[in-house]
Amino acid sequence: MEKILNKQVEVDIDNDGKGDIKINFKTLAIVGGIIISLTMGYSKLQADIEIAKTLPELILDQDDTKILNQKMDFIIKELEKFEAATEKRLEGLEDKVYKK
Repeated sequence: MEKILNKQVEVDIDNDGKGDIKINFKTLAIVGGIIISLTMGYSKLQADIEIAKTLPELILDQDDTKILNQKMDFIIKELEKFEAATEKRLEGLEDKVYKK
């Protein structure tokens, strides 16, 4: 088994009699795995694209944008509350550190 894994094949590209590229079984297995992985990924992507073509288009109504705006306003208010609480906590820590 070890002889098979360590056997190298030399490829002469420029016909000078010396091997330009040395390839062993491990390298061939890795390259084969990469090619198979890329092929499977590409076919999966193509299948997903075909499925997406059959789906209806997303239409945002005015109601949807109102809901999104309400959610954004709520998040902004909550972040402002968090910022105020953090500032109070920092002021308390500064008082403790500087012993004001």
